[in-house]
Amino acid sequence: MWIWGRARCGRWSSHGYGKVYKMVLSGGRIRNRRNAGHWEDTDIRISKLRKPSIQAYISISIFHLSSFLGYTVPSMAGIKAFVDSCNGMLDSVPDRYMMPNEAADVSRYAVLPIVDVASESFERDLVDACTKYGIFYLKNHGIHTEDVMRCALEFFNSPSEDKMRYYTEEIFTPVRYCTSMMPSKEEKLEWHDHLQMWLKEESLGAHPWPAFPASYKDVGSEYARNIFKLGKRMLLVMSEGLGLRSNRLLEAFADMVLLTRANFYPACPNPRQALGMEGHTDSGGLTFVLQDGVGGLQLKQGEDWYNVRPLEGMLVVNMGDQLEKLSNGRYKSILHRVMVNSKSSRLSVGAFLGPSLDAEISPIPELVSRDSPAKYRSRTYRDYMHEVYTEHFSGKNVYVA
Repeated sequence: MWIWGRARCGRWSSHGYGKVYKMVLSGGRIRNRRNAGHWEDTDIRISKLRKPSIQAYISISIFHLSSFLGYTVPSMAGIKAFVDSCNGMLDSVPDRYMMPNEAADVSRYAVLPIVDVASESFERDLVDACTKYGIFYLKNHGIHTEDVMRCALEFFNSPSEDKMRYYTEEIFTPVRYCTSMMPSKEEKLEWHDHLQMWLKEESLGAHPWPAFPASYKDVGSEYARNIFKLGKRMLLVMSEGLGLRSNRLLEAFADMVLLTRANFYPACPNPRQALGMEGHTDSGGLTFVLQDGVGGLQLKQGEDWYNVRPLEGMLVVNMGDQLEKLSNGRYKSILHRVMVNSKSSRLSVGAFLGPSLDAEISPIPELVSRDSPAKYRSRTYRDYMHEVYTEHFSGKNVYVA
């Protein structure tokens, strides 16, 4: 029996999506040949066959189905494009995304300090939060969160062929659209797509902003300028909190860069079998996170994981690995991850303020003594980022001395 069909999330339909294949059904086996390919045999079990559209519901996992057809899950277009193409029929997690975890079962919520930029106690509260917690909520920060989130969502909702203009696995390209972290090198993939940009304060106008939405350049430039301004103000205070002169951390950051990363997490059919992001610490210096009201961010304190509740209008700020190194461990980066859920998608925008890519980052000499020796090895920010993207996809990656 010959069937002309198209791959569509576990069923064959003459009206489906994807590439056209010529199929032979024979005794519980299916022989397939792509238009310019060769014959391959795959064992399957047909549970239903019906007319008039001749649909065969195949009882194997989506990933295995796609594998013998030569269709990679996800395609470069990302996990959102794959989930959308399933039209609500996706009922299992593809093998490539299988990361059994307990994230969906975490019911505890972290109790984090709220640092108010407009408060008279701002400086004291900031140093206290950085030293004792390494993560906190930031209030009255002056960032227009709604516009940034709107632009990011419009980008992810754009047609795949438009987004693919920016697809690359290059780490330091000015604009990068990709899925997971480094799909060609990862054994398992994280359940998210992202849009990443490297920005310099003095060249925001010349940055090759995404062409869509049309407002991205103006909104993104204003957002970046405000993050640079806010981050510098905070670093002055944090430097004094270490007992250093106020501009010492700024000197260590030298020609600082800002990495922005918008992340889109589609709804997942089984949150206990996939992770939006594995547990990791941030590679930069100071991280500012915008998130919608869906929730999903979790942090590790001691041996336990805790949910981080989204608070309207507030940023989540946390220390990154470069600040931990510069402060010789006084400001510690925080292990965190992102869970997914089965009911709705999630959107977040992270801004990672870091030192010059070519700056050698090691403990500031004034913080090193016989009683407090250097705890971390020197390494350029560029080399550190390259290893995080190509070798160390999860965990805490700060190099100890």
